Amino acid sequence: KSAEEEVLVILDLYAQVYENLLAVPVIRGTKTKAETFPGADYTTTVEAFIPATGRAIQGATSHHLGQNFSAEGMFNIQFQDPRDS
Repeated sequence: KSAEEEVLVILDLYAQVYENLLAVPVIRGTKTKAETFPGADYTTTVEAFIPATGRAIQGATSHHLGQNFSAEGMFNIQFQDPRDS
């Protein structure tokens, strides 16, 4: 499966837990760029509605990280050749 498909599969699993095990209906959505996990291409979310306040509360998120965390130099990781002494 592609990474984008996996993000949606995970999001659906989160929604199933809320709806089927906890009996809490949720709305699936995508976070704004400002709310997206730092470094992620995008972030999806399940949110529950709170009738007393008229607001939503974030239940769970799933992130599409793309290649942002595997790019060379991101963490300046260097590997030592085991043959070197």
